Amino acid sequence: MPSIASKTSGFLEIVRIPNCIMMGFAVIIGEFMSLGPSTPAFSAAVGFLVGFSLVAGSMAINDIIDADIDRINNPGRPIPSKRVSQTEAAALAVVALAVGLLLASVLSSLNLIIAVLAVILMLYYNRFGKRTGLPGNAVVSANLAIPFIFGGAVGGVSRILYMFALIAFLAGMGREVIKGMADIAGDSKRGVRTLAVSKGLGVAAKTGALFFVIAVLLSAIPMSLGLVSWFYVPPVLFCDLGFMYSAYSIIKNPSPKNALRSKNQALVWMLLGLVAFVAGGFHVG
Repeated sequence: MPSIASKTSGFLEIVRIPNCIMMGFAVIIGEFMSLGPSTPAFSAAVGFLVGFSLVAGSMAINDIIDADIDRINNPGRPIPSKRVSQTEAAALAVVALAVGLLLASVLSSLNLIIAVLAVILMLYYNRFGKRTGLPGNAVVSANLAIPFIFGGAVGGVSRILYMFALIAFLAGMGREVIKGMADIAGDSKRGVRTLAVSKGLGVAAKTGALFFVIAVLLSAIPMSLGLVSWFYVPPVLFCDLGFMYSAYSIIKNPSPKNALRSKNQALVWMLLGLVAFVAGGFHVG
């Protein structure tokens, strides 16, 4: 029987804390871009917890459904390694999603509607969309963009928020395509039609890199239109250089091992992108 420490680490690994923090932070950015420096601390805290909780619940569901694939691709994951049972993961998912939706209702009815839509997309992807390749990737990436809209709904979604949401969507598409390369062994056995499985590692590498490059190119638009301050420039440059490096690296070496490295790197570049978004927001509102 797993120890308490082992089970606790298993739960933390299931929810993927960096992803939860990133989504919670994206909601705060949406609120900040909508309301400016006057964003209420209570609203920001609730918004962060909504993003955090909904992602945590989705990740738990993902691990339950992916248990068989993970036994091949990632046998050290909490469920295959028996640190966490599927029943425990299901309980975690239910509690996290319920908390997220309840907190969303505290903000507004529109926020609740957006949160429910995000949950529906998450459930669809985990149950059906994952096997569809690019359409499934698009669903996941849409849920990377939604937090900006969710946060902006508190005071009104601005043009810059739509731009940030689009950049996040494209970066997410690149990461998801490359993630499929890392998971090709298990996905091919389970009939998951990622681009890597259906078209090969080379095509997937070029496609993922292309999404990264387009996201980088679009990241220059907010500054050129005067929608953000100069505070936006330093972090977005680091972010863009990171994405360009990952794009170059995955094309040069389109192997599952390098794909795993690149998709983890992309998470860091995305976090830097969030820093750039909030820094640029000091010009707005």
